[in-house]
Amino acid sequence: MLKSAILAILPFFLLNFYSLSAQDGPPNFVREAVMRTESYLGSSGKKATEVFMKEAMMRTALDNKTVWIQKLETLRQELSQSLDGVGVLPDPDGFMLELNGPGGAKRLRVLLDREEQKIADFELLAPPPSLKLSLATLLDTFDSLATEGLSGLFFYKLKGEVILKKPFGMANRGLHLPNTENIIFGTGSRPIDYTVAAIQLLDQQGKLSLDDPITKFIDEVPDDKTPITIRHLMTGQSGLPDFFDNDEDWDPDLAWVDRHTAMQRMMNQKLLFKPGTADEHSHGAFGLLAAIIETVSNQAYYAFLREHFFDPAGMDRTGEYGEVRDLQVADFAVGGGPQKIGLPNIPPNWGPTSWLIKGSGGMYSTLGDLQKFYSYLRSGKVLDESHQRPFRQATVNLDGSMRGFELFSAYLPPDTELYLFLNETGDRSQLRALFRGLEALLPKDD
Repeated sequence: MLKSAILAILPFFLLNFYSLSAQDGPPNFVREAVMRTESYLGSSGKKATEVFMKEAMMRTALDNKTVWIQKLETLRQELSQSLDGVGVLPDPDGFMLELNGPGGAKRLRVLLDREEQKIADFELLAPPPSLKLSLATLLDTFDSLATEGLSGLFFYKLKGEVILKKPFGMANRGLHLPNTENIIFGTGSRPIDYTVAAIQLLDQQGKLSLDDPITKFIDEVPDDKTPITIRHLMTGQSGLPDFFDNDEDWDPDLAWVDRHTAMQRMMNQKLLFKPGTADEHSHGAFGLLAAIIETVSNQAYYAFLREHFFDPAGMDRTGEYGEVRDLQVADFAVGGGPQKIGLPNIPPNWGPTSWLIKGSGGMYSTLGDLQKFYSYLRSGKVLDESHQRPFRQATVNLDGSMRGFELFSAYLPPDTELYLFLNETGDRSQLRALFRGLEALLPKDD
Protein backbone atom coordinates (compact mmCIF):
# COMPACT_ATOMS: atom_id res chain seq x y z
CA MET A 1 0.00 0.00 0.00
CA LEU A 2 1.37 3.42 -0.96
CA LYS A 3 0.97 5.75 1.98
CA SER A 4 3.37 8.50 0.93
CA ALA A 5 2.00 11.98 0.29
CA ILE A 6 3.37 15.37 -0.71
CA LEU A 7 3.96 17.02 2.65
CA ALA A 8 6.72 19.50 1.82
CA ILE A 9 6.24 23.26 1.84
CA LEU A 10 6.78 24.16 -1.79
CA PRO A 11 9.73 26.44 -2.58
CA PHE A 12 7.52 29.20 -4.01
CA PHE A 13 5.77 29.54 -0.64
CA LEU A 14 4.29 32.95 0.16
CA LEU A 15 6.31 34.98 -2.34
CA ASN A 16 3.71 37.72 -2.67
CA PHE A 17 3.03 38.07 1.04
CA TYR A 18 6.58 37.95 2.36
CA SER A 19 8.81 38.77 -0.64
CA LEU A 20 10.83 35.62 -0.20
CA SER A 21 12.91 34.02 -2.93
CA ALA A 22 14.64 30.81 -4.03
CA GLN A 23 14.70 28.05 -1.42
CA ASP A 24 13.64 30.35 1.40
CA GLY A 25 11.08 28.77 3.64
CA PRO A 26 8.42 30.91 5.31
CA PRO A 27 9.28 33.07 8.35
CA ASN A 28 9.35 31.24 11.66
CA PHE A 29 5.96 32.57 12.79
CA VAL A 30 4.34 31.26 9.59
CA ARG A 31 5.99 27.88 9.99
CA GLU A 32 4.80 27.79 13.58
CA ALA A 33 1.25 28.70 12.50
CA VAL A 34 1.29 25.84 9.98
CA MET A 35 2.48 23.31 12.56
CA ARG A 36 0.03 24.50 15.23
CA THR A 37 -2.90 24.39 12.80
CA GLU A 38 -2.07 20.86 11.63
CA SER A 39 -1.59 19.73 15.23
CA TYR A 40 -4.89 21.26 16.33
CA LEU A 41 -6.88 19.67 13.50
CA GLY A 42 -5.63 16.28 14.67
CA SER A 43 -6.43 16.93 18.34
CA SER A 44 -9.55 16.42 20.43
CA GLY A 45 -11.21 18.05 23.40
CA LYS A 46 -12.02 21.58 24.52
CA LYS A 47 -8.69 22.00 26.30
CA ALA A 48 -6.78 21.65 23.01
CA THR A 49 -9.03 24.32 21.49
CA GLU A 50 -8.35 26.75 24.32
CA VAL A 51 -4.59 26.17 24.13
CA PHE A 52 -4.65 26.69 20.35
CA MET A 53 -6.54 29.98 20.75
CA LYS A 54 -4.12 31.23 23.39
CA GLU A 55 -0.92 30.28 21.56
CA ALA A 56 -1.77 30.67 17.87
CA MET A 57 -4.55 33.21 17.43
CA MET A 58 -4.82 36.98 17.67
CA ARG A 59 -5.78 38.55 20.96
CA THR A 60 -9.17 39.58 19.58
CA ALA A 61 -10.16 35.91 19.40
CA LEU A 62 -9.95 35.71 23.18
CA ASP A 63 -12.45 38.58 23.43
CA ASN A 64 -15.01 36.34 21.68
CA LYS A 65 -13.96 33.09 23.30
CA THR A 66 -17.30 31.30 23.21
CA VAL A 67 -17.90 32.08 19.54
CA TRP A 68 -14.39 31.04 18.54
CA ILE A 69 -14.44 27.81 20.51
CA GLN A 70 -17.58 26.76 18.66
CA LYS A 71 -16.14 27.82 15.30
CA LEU A 72 -12.84 26.02 15.84
CA GLU A 73 -14.40 22.80 17.11
CA THR A 74 -16.81 22.74 14.16
CA LEU A 75 -13.89 23.26 11.80
CA ARG A 76 -11.89 20.50 13.45
CA GLN A 77 -14.77 18.06 13.21
CA GLU A 78 -15.28 18.92 9.52
CA LEU A 79 -11.61 18.29 8.66
CA SER A 80 -10.64 15.50 11.04
CA GLN A 81 -11.13 12.76 8.42
CA SER A 82 -9.05 14.53 5.75
CA LEU A 83 -5.63 14.60 7.40
CA ASP A 84 -3.88 11.64 5.75
CA GLY A 85 -2.10 13.97 3.34
CA VAL A 86 -1.46 17.65 4.03
CA GLY A 87 -0.03 20.09 1.48
CA VAL A 88 0.93 23.66 2.35
CA LEU A 89 0.39 26.18 -0.44
CA PRO A 90 0.87 29.94 -0.88
CA ASP A 91 -1.84 32.51 -0.32
CA PRO A 92 -1.53 36.33 -0.57
CA ASP A 93 -2.80 36.74 3.00
CA GLY A 94 -1.42 33.67 4.75
CA PHE A 95 -1.29 30.06 3.64
CA MET A 96 -3.53 27.29 2.37
CA LEU A 97 -3.79 23.73 3.63
CA GLU A 98 -4.85 21.14 1.08
CA LEU A 99 -6.11 18.09 2.96
CA ASN A 100 -6.87 14.58 1.74
CA GLY A 101 -8.25 11.51 3.47
CA PRO A 102 -11.37 9.35 3.85
CA GLY A 103 -13.34 12.54 4.40
CA GLY A 104 -12.43 13.73 0.92
CA ALA A 105 -10.29 16.56 -0.42
CA LYS A 106 -10.59 19.84 1.50
CA ARG A 107 -8.98 23.27 1.39
CA LEU A 108 -8.51 25.48 4.44
CA ARG A 109 -7.37 29.07 3.95
CA VAL A 110 -5.58 30.43 7.01
CA LEU A 111 -5.36 34.23 7.27
CA LEU A 112 -2.47 35.76 9.19
CA ASP A 113 -2.02 39.13 10.86
CA ARG A 114 1.37 40.61 9.95
CA GLU A 115 1.72 42.82 13.03
CA GLU A 116 0.75 40.31 15.72
CA GLN A 117 2.20 37.44 13.67
CA LYS A 118 -0.77 35.31 14.67
CA ILE A 119 -3.72 33.60 12.98
CA ALA A 120 -6.57 36.03 12.26
CA ASP A 121 -9.20 33.80 10.68
CA PHE A 122 -10.00 30.63 8.74
CA GLU A 123 -11.94 30.08 5.55
CA LEU A 124 -13.08 26.65 4.35
CA LEU A 125 -12.99 26.63 0.55
CA ALA A 126 -14.26 24.37 -2.18
CA PRO A 127 -12.15 21.24 -2.89
CA PRO A 128 -9.01 21.81 -4.99
CA PRO A 129 -9.26 21.36 -8.77
CA SER A 130 -8.58 17.84 -9.96
CA LEU A 131 -7.03 16.37 -13.06
CA LYS A 132 -8.08 12.79 -13.70
CA LEU A 133 -5.40 10.89 -15.56
CA SER A 134 -5.47 7.43 -17.06
CA LEU A 135 -2.97 5.34 -18.95
CA ALA A 136 -4.99 5.94 -22.10
CA THR A 137 -4.95 9.75 -21.79
CA LEU A 138 -1.34 10.35 -20.66
CA LEU A 139 0.06 11.15 -24.11
CA ASP A 140 -2.75 13.56 -24.96
CA THR A 141 -2.43 15.16 -21.51
CA PHE A 142 1.21 16.10 -21.97
CA ASP A 143 0.66 17.25 -25.54
CA SER A 144 -2.04 19.54 -24.17
CA LEU A 145 0.07 20.75 -21.26
CA ALA A 146 2.85 21.76 -23.67
CA THR A 147 0.42 24.08 -25.48
CA GLU A 148 -0.49 25.61 -22.09
CA GLY A 149 3.05 26.59 -21.14
CA LEU A 150 4.53 23.52 -19.44
CA SER A 151 7.86 22.10 -20.61
CA GLY A 152 9.75 19.06 -19.40
CA LEU A 153 10.08 15.30 -19.56
CA PHE A 154 7.71 12.59 -18.32
CA PHE A 155 8.51 8.93 -17.69
CA TYR A 156 6.25 6.21 -16.30
CA LYS A 157 7.12 2.55 -15.83
CA LEU A 158 4.34 0.41 -14.35
CA LYS A 159 5.33 -2.98 -12.94
CA GLY A 160 8.29 -3.21 -15.28
CA GLU A 161 6.52 -2.01 -18.43
CA VAL A 162 7.41 1.44 -19.80
CA ILE A 163 4.06 3.12 -20.36
CA LEU A 164 5.35 6.46 -21.62
CA LYS A 165 8.61 8.38 -22.05
CA LYS A 166 7.62 11.82 -23.32
CA PRO A 167 9.67 15.03 -23.71
CA PHE A 168 7.36 18.01 -24.20
CA GLY A 169 7.69 21.76 -24.66
CA MET A 170 10.89 23.74 -25.11
CA ALA A 171 14.26 23.25 -23.44
CA ASN A 172 15.66 26.54 -24.71
CA ARG A 173 13.29 28.98 -26.38
CA GLY A 174 16.12 31.34 -27.29
CA LEU A 175 17.80 28.62 -29.34
CA HIS A 176 14.48 27.06 -30.47
CA LEU A 177 15.46 23.74 -28.91
CA PRO A 178 12.76 21.30 -27.74
CA ASN A 179 13.16 19.08 -24.71
CA THR A 180 14.66 15.64 -25.32
CA GLU A 181 15.06 12.44 -23.35
CA ASN A 182 18.65 13.37 -22.44
CA ILE A 183 18.19 17.03 -21.51
CA ILE A 184 19.66 18.20 -18.20
CA PHE A 185 17.49 19.74 -15.48
CA GLY A 186 18.11 21.38 -12.13
CA THR A 187 17.01 18.81 -9.54
CA GLY A 188 16.19 20.91 -6.46
CA SER A 189 16.60 18.97 -3.23
CA ARG A 190 17.17 15.57 -4.88
CA PRO A 191 20.85 15.50 -3.68
CA ILE A 192 19.45 14.62 -0.26
CA ASP A 193 19.35 11.05 -1.59
CA TYR A 194 23.03 11.29 -2.56
CA THR A 195 23.84 12.34 1.00
CA VAL A 196 21.82 9.49 2.48
CA ALA A 197 23.59 7.01 0.18
CA ALA A 198 27.00 8.34 1.24
CA ILE A 199 26.15 8.03 4.94
CA GLN A 200 24.86 4.50 4.40
CA LEU A 201 28.11 3.56 2.64
CA LEU A 202 30.27 5.00 5.44
CA ASP A 203 28.17 3.11 7.98
CA GLN A 204 28.60 -0.08 5.95
CA GLN A 205 32.36 0.51 5.90
CA GLY A 206 32.39 0.87 9.68
CA LYS A 207 33.66 4.45 9.54
CA LEU A 208 30.66 5.78 11.43
CA SER A 209 27.44 4.59 13.04
CA LEU A 210 24.00 6.08 12.50
CA ASP A 211 23.69 6.44 16.27
CA ASP A 212 26.96 8.35 16.64
CA PRO A 213 26.46 11.80 18.19
CA ILE A 214 27.61 14.72 16.05
CA THR A 215 30.11 15.59 18.79
CA LYS A 216 32.22 12.72 17.47
CA PHE A 217 32.81 14.64 14.24
CA ILE A 218 32.23 18.33 15.02
CA ASP A 219 34.11 20.49 17.51
CA GLU A 220 32.55 22.96 19.93
CA VAL A 221 28.97 21.71 19.74
CA PRO A 222 26.65 23.74 22.02
CA ASP A 223 24.98 21.86 24.87
CA ASP A 224 21.52 21.91 23.28
CA LYS A 225 22.86 20.13 20.19
CA THR A 226 25.08 17.51 21.82
CA PRO A 227 22.26 14.90 21.81
CA ILE A 228 21.89 15.13 18.00
CA THR A 229 22.89 11.91 16.23
CA ILE A 230 23.47 11.12 12.58
CA ARG A 231 20.16 9.27 12.59
CA HIS A 232 18.41 12.39 13.88
CA LEU A 233 19.89 14.40 11.01
CA MET A 234 18.70 11.85 8.45
CA THR A 235 15.16 11.48 9.80
CA GLY A 236 14.07 15.05 10.55
CA GLN A 237 14.48 14.63 14.30
CA SER A 238 17.48 16.93 14.85
CA GLY A 239 15.45 20.01 15.76
CA LEU A 240 17.52 22.14 13.37
CA PRO A 241 15.55 24.76 11.39
CA ASP A 242 15.08 24.12 7.68
CA PHE A 243 17.58 26.72 6.40
CA PHE A 244 20.33 28.90 7.89
CA ASP A 245 20.75 31.78 5.41
CA ASN A 246 20.64 35.31 6.82
CA ASP A 247 19.89 38.85 5.64
CA GLU A 248 23.50 39.38 4.52
CA ASP A 249 23.22 36.65 1.86
CA TRP A 250 22.30 38.10 -1.53
CA ASP A 251 20.47 34.86 -2.31
CA PRO A 252 19.31 32.22 0.20
CA ASP A 253 20.90 29.34 -1.69
CA LEU A 254 23.35 30.79 -4.23
CA ALA A 255 25.24 33.23 -1.98
CA TRP A 256 28.69 31.81 -1.32
CA VAL A 257 29.04 30.44 2.22
CA ASP A 258 31.93 28.15 3.09
CA ARG A 259 31.72 25.04 5.23
CA HIS A 260 33.16 26.66 8.36
CA THR A 261 30.65 29.51 8.24
CA ALA A 262 27.80 27.09 7.58
CA MET A 263 28.74 24.99 10.62
CA GLN A 264 28.96 28.10 12.81
CA ARG A 265 25.55 29.29 11.72
CA MET A 266 23.91 25.91 12.36
CA MET A 267 25.54 25.54 15.76
CA ASN A 268 24.23 29.01 16.71
CA GLN A 269 20.66 28.37 15.59
CA LYS A 270 17.92 27.91 18.14
CA LEU A 271 16.51 24.39 17.89
CA LEU A 272 12.85 23.95 17.02
CA PHE A 273 12.58 21.14 19.56
CA LYS A 274 14.74 18.86 21.68
CA PRO A 275 16.49 16.32 19.42
CA GLY A 276 14.57 13.10 19.02
CA THR A 277 11.25 14.46 20.31
CA ALA A 278 9.57 15.60 17.08
CA ASP A 279 9.88 15.48 13.30
CA GLU A 280 10.49 18.54 11.10
CA HIS A 281 12.36 18.49 7.81
CA SER A 282 15.68 20.37 7.76
CA HIS A 283 17.77 21.04 4.66
CA GLY A 284 20.47 22.27 7.02
CA ALA A 285 20.67 18.84 8.64
CA PHE A 286 21.82 17.38 5.33
CA GLY A 287 24.45 20.11 5.05
CA LEU A 288 25.72 18.97 8.43
CA LEU A 289 25.78 15.39 7.13
CA ALA A 290 27.77 16.56 4.08
CA ALA A 291 30.36 18.06 6.43
CA ILE A 292 30.51 14.79 8.39
CA ILE A 293 31.03 12.89 5.12
CA GLU A 294 34.02 15.10 4.36
CA THR A 295 35.48 14.67 7.84
CA VAL A 296 35.10 10.89 7.90
CA SER A 297 36.19 10.22 4.31
CA ASN A 298 38.89 12.89 4.11
CA GLN A 299 37.43 13.81 0.71
CA ALA A 300 35.39 16.71 -0.57
CA TYR A 301 31.68 15.86 -0.51
CA TYR A 302 31.27 16.04 -4.29
CA ALA A 303 34.50 14.08 -4.91
CA PHE A 304 33.21 11.31 -2.61
CA LEU A 305 29.95 11.13 -4.57
CA ARG A 306 31.75 11.01 -7.90
CA GLU A 307 34.14 8.25 -6.83
CA HIS A 308 31.65 5.97 -5.09
CA PHE A 309 28.38 6.56 -6.96
CA PHE A 310 28.32 8.81 -10.01
CA ASP A 311 31.28 7.48 -11.97
CA PRO A 312 30.69 3.76 -11.23
CA ALA A 313 27.03 4.19 -12.19
CA GLY A 314 27.95 5.95 -15.45
CA MET A 315 26.33 9.28 -14.50
CA ASP A 316 28.14 11.54 -16.94
CA ARG A 317 25.45 14.25 -17.11
CA THR A 318 25.25 14.96 -13.38
CA GLY A 319 27.18 17.78 -11.73
CA GLU A 320 27.24 20.67 -9.29
CA TYR A 321 26.14 24.24 -9.88
CA GLY A 322 28.84 26.20 -11.66
CA GLU A 323 30.32 23.06 -13.21
CA VAL A 324 30.38 22.80 -17.00
CA ARG A 325 32.05 19.38 -17.39
CA ASP A 326 32.16 18.52 -21.13
CA LEU A 327 28.63 19.79 -21.69
CA GLN A 328 27.25 22.49 -23.98
CA VAL A 329 24.58 25.11 -23.39
CA ALA A 330 22.25 23.12 -25.65
CA ASP A 331 22.50 20.13 -23.27
CA PHE A 332 20.60 22.05 -20.54
CA ALA A 333 16.95 22.92 -20.16
CA VAL A 334 16.55 26.61 -19.29
CA GLY A 335 14.64 27.35 -16.10
CA GLY A 336 11.48 29.39 -16.55
CA GLY A 337 11.82 31.30 -13.27
CA PRO A 338 10.32 33.39 -11.70
CA GLN A 339 13.90 33.93 -10.50
CA LYS A 340 16.36 33.91 -13.39
CA ILE A 341 20.11 34.09 -12.93
CA GLY A 342 22.56 33.99 -15.83
CA LEU A 343 22.03 34.00 -19.58
CA PRO A 344 20.71 31.44 -20.03
CA ASN A 345 19.20 30.51 -16.66
CA ILE A 346 20.96 27.13 -16.27
CA PRO A 347 22.88 25.55 -13.36
CA PRO A 348 26.42 26.11 -14.76
CA ASN A 349 25.69 29.86 -14.61
CA TRP A 350 24.70 29.88 -10.93
CA GLY A 351 28.19 29.79 -9.44
CA PRO A 352 29.76 27.06 -7.30
CA THR A 353 27.44 25.21 -4.94
CA SER A 354 27.32 27.07 -1.64
CA TRP A 355 27.27 25.34 1.72
CA LEU A 356 23.89 26.99 2.17
CA ILE A 357 22.56 24.00 0.20
CA LYS A 358 25.49 21.58 0.06
CA GLY A 359 24.18 18.10 0.82
CA SER A 360 20.56 19.03 0.08
CA GLY A 361 20.70 20.75 -3.31
CA GLY A 362 22.99 22.52 -5.72
CA MET A 363 23.17 19.91 -8.48
CA TYR A 364 21.79 19.01 -11.91
CA SER A 365 21.03 15.70 -13.62
CA THR A 366 18.96 13.84 -16.20
CA LEU A 367 16.28 11.16 -16.18
CA GLY A 368 18.81 8.56 -17.34
CA ASP A 369 21.39 9.50 -14.72
CA LEU A 370 18.90 9.37 -11.84
CA GLN A 371 17.71 5.98 -13.02
CA LYS A 372 21.33 4.81 -13.13
CA PHE A 373 21.90 6.11 -9.60
CA TYR A 374 18.99 4.26 -8.03
CA SER A 375 19.62 1.12 -10.06
CA TYR A 376 23.24 1.11 -8.88
CA LEU A 377 22.22 1.54 -5.24
CA ARG A 378 19.78 -1.39 -5.50
CA SER A 379 22.16 -3.63 -7.46
CA GLY A 380 24.22 -4.82 -4.49
CA LYS A 381 27.40 -3.51 -6.12
CA VAL A 382 27.91 -0.70 -3.60
CA LEU A 383 25.42 -1.11 -0.73
CA ASP A 384 24.51 -4.37 0.96
CA GLU A 385 20.89 -5.35 1.52
CA SER A 386 20.44 -3.61 4.87
CA HIS A 387 21.99 -0.35 3.65
CA GLN A 388 19.88 -0.36 0.49
CA ARG A 389 16.72 -0.30 2.58
CA PRO A 390 16.05 3.49 2.37
CA PHE A 391 16.04 3.17 -1.42
CA ARG A 392 13.73 0.15 -1.60
CA GLN A 393 10.79 1.79 0.15
CA ALA A 394 7.76 3.34 -1.56
CA THR A 395 8.31 7.07 -1.96
CA VAL A 396 6.69 10.12 -3.51
CA ASN A 397 8.94 13.18 -3.75
CA LEU A 398 8.70 16.76 -4.96
CA ASP A 399 11.83 18.87 -5.44
CA GLY A 400 12.27 22.27 -7.01
CA SER A 401 13.62 25.81 -6.94
CA MET A 402 12.54 29.34 -7.75
CA ARG A 403 14.65 29.27 -10.90
CA GLY A 404 11.91 27.28 -12.61
CA PHE A 405 12.72 23.61 -12.13
CA GLU A 406 10.45 21.03 -10.53
CA LEU A 407 11.00 17.29 -10.15
CA PHE A 408 8.10 15.04 -9.12
CA SER A 409 8.90 11.36 -8.75
CA ALA A 410 7.55 8.16 -7.25
CA TYR A 411 8.91 4.67 -6.67
CA LEU A 412 6.91 1.59 -5.75
CA PRO A 413 8.99 -1.53 -5.27
CA PRO A 414 10.01 -3.50 -7.06
CA ASP A 415 9.66 -1.98 -10.54
CA THR A 416 7.16 0.90 -10.74
CA GLU A 417 8.65 4.38 -11.13
CA LEU A 418 7.45 7.75 -12.32
CA TYR A 419 9.39 10.94 -13.08
CA LEU A 420 8.18 14.36 -14.15
CA PHE A 421 10.93 16.93 -14.80
CA LEU A 422 9.79 20.49 -15.50
CA ASN A 423 11.71 23.57 -16.60
CA GLU A 424 8.61 25.67 -17.33
CA THR A 425 5.76 25.12 -14.90
CA GLY A 426 2.81 27.12 -16.21
CA ASP A 427 -0.07 27.97 -13.89
CA ARG A 428 0.57 26.90 -10.28
CA SER A 429 -2.95 25.63 -9.61
CA GLN A 430 -2.77 23.54 -12.79
CA LEU A 431 0.62 22.22 -11.66
CA ARG A 432 -0.70 21.14 -8.27
CA ALA A 433 -3.62 19.39 -9.95
CA LEU A 434 -1.14 17.60 -12.21
CA PHE A 435 0.91 16.36 -9.24
CA ARG A 436 -2.22 15.09 -7.51
CA GLY A 437 -3.37 13.41 -10.70
CA LEU A 438 -0.04 11.64 -11.12
CA GLU A 439 -0.05 10.44 -7.53
CA ALA A 440 -3.58 9.09 -7.99
CA LEU A 441 -2.42 7.28 -11.13
CA LEU A 442 -0.03 5.11 -9.10
CA PRO A 443 -1.27 1.63 -8.11
CA LYS A 444 -2.45 1.59 -4.51
CA ASP A 445 -1.60 -2.03 -3.76
CA ASP A 446 1.74 -3.51 -4.85
